Amino acid sequence: MESTWYRGVIVGVDGSHESLAALRWAAYAADLHGARLTVVAAHPVPPEAGPGLSSLIEDAHEHARHAADAARERLGARRPGGQDVETLVLPGNAARVLVQRSTVDDLVVVGRRGLGAFDRALLGSTSSALATAVSGTVAVVPAGVLTEVPRRIRVGVGPVDEPDVLGTAFAEADARGCPLQVLHVTGTDPISSALLDGDPVASSWREVAVTDLPDRLARWSDKYPKVSYTVVIRRGDPITTLLRGLSQEDVLVLGGRRHSAVTGRLLRSVPDAVLRAAPCPVVVVHAHRQPAAADPSDEAR
Repeated sequence: MESTWYRGVIVGVDGSHESLAALRWAAYAADLHGARLTVVAAHPVPPEAGPGLSSLIEDAHEHARHAADAARERLGARRPGGQDVETLVLPGNAARVLVQRSTVDDLVVVGRRGLGAFDRALLGSTSSALATAVSGTVAVVPAGVLTEVPRRIRVGVGPVDEPDVLGTAFAEADARGCPLQVLHVTGTDPISSALLDGDPVASSWREVAVTDLPDRLARWSDKYPKVSYTVVIRRGDPITTLLRGLSQEDVLVLGGRRHSAVTGRLLRSVPDAVLRAAPCPVVVVHAHRQPAAADPSDEAR
């Protein structure tokens, strides 16, 4: 399939099974979109050198190099997207390095370990940091995902970050040849509403008029006529509702706003909470993409 949806696909690896699963998912995405694949292995570097730190730095660099080698070995002779794979071993925090390497035209892919609820709340993760800091689109692939071809793509829609979210969902459904479920959450109970008041993204899911949703969908359906979609409107907590009924064979697409990962956890950010608990890949789309992702109605203006 010919596509200019992503200029490049960037995947972070650390040698773990989760990152290798993310590598497989990223390579498939690069093939679908004809994009160049870049593999990045980062290693931490202390801000100041000190006694005994040189050996730790060397060990960290060696570990990152082995992770990059494992990724190259896993890819073998493959050329995802029909292009040579670029492999980088870079110093620095993994999330920061990936953010620096990406642009609004790139898809950044990372794996997600199966942390417990306590660990997720306190420790955070590279995937969570990326989903709140990167300027383009992030795909978080959890442990256990075995297929790159989903049975369904679910997209959560609201007034925030449109039309980027719907555009991404339709493009992915078209590229992957699967149906699309458009989910809109119309409201929450009073207790959940109080909890969500602190987060503008979360609060935007409440009591939102959907009178223009058919027009939005019609425009994207005209651009992607092969995509079969259904609309589901539910009332409830957005986090719980978005996660309900998902399996490892799905893909969930959400809109996101840039903020610190700590803020996302404290305010119960919808994307942050969902990507930590979802059993399937979660694609978090930030607004202000390039014209390839613009509302198709803009072409007629």
